[in-house]
Amino acid sequence: MSKRLRVAYLDRCIGCYQCVFACARANEKVLSIDRTSIRVKTIGGYGREGFAVVVCRGCLDPPCVPVCPIEGAIRTRTKGGGVKVDRSICNTTKCNQECDNACLIPGAIYIDEEIQNAIVCRQCSICTKFCPTGVLIMEEPPSGF
Repeated sequence: MSKRLRVAYLDRCIGCYQCVFACARANEKVLSIDRTSIRVKTIGGYGREGFAVVVCRGCLDPPCVPVCPIEGAIRTRTKGGGVKVDRSICNTTKCNQECDNACLIPGAIYIDEEIQNAIVCRQCSICTKFCPTGVLIMEEPPSGF
């Protein structure tokens, strides 16, 4: 069974954005905090209140798949969970971002206006390799998930 990404130790996040840059570089071939499938956000104001990591959690039955109006543009990745976007047919100008609206984690699907595609975590694990504090892990989906 395929592994999926889990935000395991959020309290360890220091907001360094290494996971964000690694994802963008490996998957989108850019150095960007926008064109990436993982986001790090501060919780609170100026004080060290903590961080939130926004990324696809690899649903076994993703609610984003059946709402996509372009057949085959977004589909279930594997038995291990997650989704795959077919960028050759995904065109976000032809939909009302239904996939993003249906996702259980607000912001986990990024709609990139420049390339007119949805960007979703591919469960590739590159972010786990660059996180210096071990916030992210790849794991087997829990039984019954």
